[in-house]
Amino acid sequence: MNNVTLTPEQRERYFAILDQYNQFRTLSREEKEDLIVRITSSRYIDLLCDWAFKHVFGNNKQHLMMLLNDFLPVRITGIDKIEYDPNESDIFKGGDRQVIMDVICHTDTEQIIVEMQKSNSNEFRNRMAYYGGSMIARQLKRGDKYGKLKPVYVICFMNFRLIHQTDQLVYRYQLRERDSQELYGDQLSIYLCELPRFAKSQEESLTPEEEWFEILQNMTIFASRPLNVGKRFDSLLNDCRQNLLEVEEQEQYFSAMISEHEKQSIAAAYKEEGFREGMEKTKIDMAKAMKLKGLSEEVICEICGLDKETVAKL
Repeated sequence: MNNVTLTPEQRERYFAILDQYNQFRTLSREEKEDLIVRITSSRYIDLLCDWAFKHVFGNNKQHLMMLLNDFLPVRITGIDKIEYDPNESDIFKGGDRQVIMDVICHTDTEQIIVEMQKSNSNEFRNRMAYYGGSMIARQLKRGDKYGKLKPVYVICFMNFRLIHQTDQLVYRYQLRERDSQELYGDQLSIYLCELPRFAKSQEESLTPEEEWFEILQNMTIFASRPLNVGKRFDSLLNDCRQNLLEVEEQEQYFSAMISEHEKQSIAAAYKEEGFREGMEKTKIDMAKAMKLKGLSEEVICEICGLDKETVAKL
């Protein structure tokens, strides 16, 4: 069987976990049972969940190196050695904003952050820049020369779209001169990998990047091994089998999934002051610019998330 088989004692612990959250406490016993079954019956764990992402990529260097080699700039030999770093930066003092990142590692020549972000916020871009900046600042000690700085890469997989002027799977940002586009340096690169932009049928062949998008976006709906990804993913898929987790890990995963549901519910119900208005203004401004460039109303609606009536009036 693909799903987790719970003992009566485990099942009661899962009910107790649900009762820790207001969102689920008022559900009937049958509704709670249905939620437990839906989470535990998937063959693979959901890599969009923070716990699952850290469990897979924070504990297995081979999986992480395979991912990095497919997304970072091509080398002759590729990345064949990495070391993990603490995922909580130690440079912050006093009242500084603290950050805890999903997976941090380094090679001999780079510092790398790999993040999974399930929900959007109006501060997302600033957050990624802050993560990258903290990794630059933590590298040098008193007396070190600036030449010791290693390039920092922030690779973020996101289960949402941001507004861009182009439609592509991965957006790669670096410091460049505004007019000539001359590269300032490789001190900081931020890669945004927006999973909802991927859409291909199981019959179509995939590039290495697209294989990762397929794995990360659709993991929980695979009834068996997906046929459109290479054999190189067999070890990773096996490590994602939910029924092969230790009992304690299964409960940690369930707790994390319930917490994710709770956070999403709160995010949907609560908006920071001005957030909704600010997002709508951004969409309108982007749509106006696209319309001036001659893009069709259908394309503008799809990219900006606006209805046809709104776009037609611009």
